[in-house]
Amino acid sequence: MASISSVFNKLNFIFLALLLVLIMAGELILEPMHLATWPAFMVMIFFFMAHMNIKEAPSILLGSAFGMFNLILIVYWFDVTVPLFGGDMAKYTDPHTVEAMFQSKLIYVALFVAAIVFLKDIIPWVFNNYAFMCFTVAAAVSGGNTAAAVAAKTVAGYANGVVAAGGNPAAIAAMKGATDKAIAATVPVTNVYQWIAIELIGGAIFIVGIYGITKLLAKLAGAPAPANTDIKG
Repeated sequence: MASISSVFNKLNFIFLALLLVLIMAGELILEPMHLATWPAFMVMIFFFMAHMNIKEAPSILLGSAFGMFNLILIVYWFDVTVPLFGGDMAKYTDPHTVEAMFQSKLIYVALFVAAIVFLKDIIPWVFNNYAFMCFTVAAAVSGGNTAAAVAAKTVAGYANGVVAAGGNPAAIAAMKGATDKAIAATVPVTNVYQWIAIELIGGAIFIVGIYGITKLLAKLAGAPAPANTDIKG
């Protein structure tokens, strides 16, 4: 069991301070531009899980990007397979289509997992656990965005309908403009290509930054930087 003095040492405090600077920089750069931060931070988490092994960086970056790219591929999959199950993508809220999409999704996920199992040793940079995790998280975020958009548009439609009942053209136009502006400003947008760019660029910066911190700490400690270090510094 580690002693108190070994945990609260100077190198750990330096590591913490520099790591927080890196995290805050990512937030301050991405958040004001209303860009998703989670793709870059997923890479940071994966890098820590890999014990900050720089050799794992290609698998983390490419695997994560591939995982998110499956949100684009599955749309084409739905277009082809949903009609086979009796659904109509033009009526995606119809109960029959919802059920058909669910069945189609199960098959896609099964094929996706099978590809990872059989190809992980052949193309490990792409077919890996990072791809699986990012596909899962990206799908959850996308689903949340869709639910928020549907709810916002439903409320906006009700508000516009109430104003329209008054028959005042100016009020109708004003309400529509206000609701459209509110939806654009508050409802998150699913942009998979943007997520991938943030993951690749922001994630790579995080990896380089964290690896640089470990090199600096090793130099301060008077020892060569280990090839495989833990988050403890």
